[in-house]
Amino acid sequence: MSTETESQLPGSEETVRSLGAVMSSEAGFEPELDDSPLRVSGFISVILAVIGGFSIITLPMIFFAIAAVLIGLFALRKSESSAPPVGTTAAKVGIVLAVLLGSWGGSRYAFRIHSLSSQAEHFAREFVKVSAMGNEIYAKELRKSHVNRFLKTMPLEASYEKARLEAEARKAENDGYSSPEAGDQETYQEIVRFPPDHEWFLDRPVHCYYHYGRQMAEVILASDRSEKPFRLRIILEYLINKDDDAAEWYVETIMPYRERIVAETVL
Repeated sequence: MSTETESQLPGSEETVRSLGAVMSSEAGFEPELDDSPLRVSGFISVILAVIGGFSIITLPMIFFAIAAVLIGLFALRKSESSAPPVGTTAAKVGIVLAVLLGSWGGSRYAFRIHSLSSQAEHFAREFVKVSAMGNEIYAKELRKSHVNRFLKTMPLEASYEKARLEAEARKAENDGYSSPEAGDQETYQEIVRFPPDHEWFLDRPVHCYYHYGRQMAEVILASDRSEKPFRLRIILEYLINKDDDAAEWYVETIMPYRERIVAETVL
């Protein structure tokens, strides 16, 4: 009797154990929550990818596409949570958009530069061929933009002869006067030494660049493949004719190529 009574006492271990079981079964325990982490970098990747799409218009915007790929990869890093982080889908979309739009913009720019380089090289070769034929007047016309060229109905020989006589008259009045075409005249004389069908070699790849908003191209042609050949440096400008929206080139500078002397230090 004493044993049963003792076992039923409220303070006994068995009673405490049974009460704990009842409480756990009725009330239960608060489960541990495993929330998905938020990856804001995934949404930033999408925004940068869309901005990088403007690389189709201007190439420097491609850096936004590169940043979108890097930030998207950062958003896809491993997480300690068992649930996938929020924003990983956006990061994947941002990476795909950045790669597609960035590749499109880069390919379009590369194709445009290749096309401009080919056109500039072809025009430079044709200009040298015209000059080698002794057609100095037509060569001078090609050195003008379309708005400054003489009309087709005007006699070129008479117009240039009149300009030459006026230049000589100014030179006679002022002994210090030097015609701006004097350097060009020497260049033409150098070109005439070669036959019109002479094969000129491209000394280095055509350099296309912008100068104060103007599309320029530098073409350097060599007379042969020797160690020190005669070289021509031809700088052309790409223009759009406002009358018919036709694209055309004109020669801004032509001269024998000389190495540029650059001082190592400035005193």
